[in-house]
Amino acid sequence: MINEKDFVLINFVGRVKSSGKVFDLTRKDVAEAEDIHQENFTFAPVLVIPESNYVLKTVGESLVNKNVGDKYTLEVPAEKAFGKFDPKLVKTFGMSAFRENNVNPSVGDVLMLDNKLATILSVSGGRVMVSFNNPLAGKDLVYEIEIMKVIEDVREKCEAIFEHYAGKKPQSTEISENNVKIAYNEEVKQYTVDAIKSDVAKYVNKDLSVEIVRS
Repeated sequence: MINEKDFVLINFVGRVKSSGKVFDLTRKDVAEAEDIHQENFTFAPVLVIPESNYVLKTVGESLVNKNVGDKYTLEVPAEKAFGKFDPKLVKTFGMSAFRENNVNPSVGDVLMLDNKLATILSVSGGRVMVSFNNPLAGKDLVYEIEIMKVIEDVREKCEAIFEHYAGKKPQSTEISENNVKIAYNEEVKQYTVDAIKSDVAKYVNKDLSVEIVRS
């Protein structure tokens, strides 16, 4: 059975409970069936360590004591997902604030405003109402989860952490004594490197040092 420290690969489909609308998924067949297009996205199982914050806490906790091959549906109420909708985070701006930045706002658009993520709620009479709540705030969610694999190998664990932060698999990974050398064909930002090093020490082995090099 899975415990809170295991490295678990899962496939999932996340839906808004009230509408059934998919907001995130890893399964290509569901994306194609529901005409969901995600450019430059590789559909593949994602890493979850139940005690980590890689996914919603409720999703991670749901894996504990289950087994590889299990399929189940998990309902997550808004307060355990992205929180309740806060009316205080709804603001109104003049249209000029958008035109100055060559933006033509439409209801439903999600964009950066005042260095924060905002969702356009309404556009009327030269005024634009936006919400700085998470787009999923106030919504109950439903996850369809399938447990694909538990990673045991140290090299695979390090690569899975790298992929979680970098978004792609490394070109190669070498492990010798207490050193992990990961080669990647693109530049990796320092904050990403720091996160990878921290999680390898926390979740794999605190004595492992990590080196990330350009291949």
